[in-house]
Amino acid sequence: MKRSGLTLVLGMLLGSGAMLAGLAQAGRLAPARPDALVALAQQVEVAHRRVDLLLEQGDAAAAIATLEALRQQRWPSREDGGDLGVELRHDVYGRLVRLRLDFPDVDPVPDAALLAMLDEGLGADARAVEANPFTARLVALRGEVLESLGRDDDALGAYEEALELNRTLLERELEGM
Repeated sequence: MKRSGLTLVLGMLLGSGAMLAGLAQAGRLAPARPDALVALAQQVEVAHRRVDLLLEQGDAAAAIATLEALRQQRWPSREDGGDLGVELRHDVYGRLVRLRLDFPDVDPVPDAALLAMLDEGLGADARAVEANPFTARLVALRGEVLESLGRDDDALGAYEEALELNRTLLERELEGM
């Protein structure tokens, strides 16, 4: 038992070191507290698995409640969690808002509150992180909610921003081929 715990800690340290080296090479903000980022990533992974299971069981209310509980936690700042911490927040908020849009009768939330939730999830640092699929999805969802509020010009701007993020991701992928 003691040996497996040591192996786990050693693996986490090596993984964190490799992650930090990769972030530095990619020009992304590395987390000041990699331990906080690792713990957050584990929480998000467990929550996503639980949500998947709950949705398979047809329990959208519990799936939404799981993500709401994660949303209510204290998220690390960009300095503490780095760019990946921000991306994890965007991932959770994106899935939560998508579920709320897909299941509007479960614990209903008005569109204005969804927009506030999206803005909360994006945070002030959304444009500071490198283009990633989680931010692109969250921005696109913002466009969807703005459209439902009748704010077509704002919705168009959000859709265009999401398309630009996705275009950047595609170009990056094609360059790597």
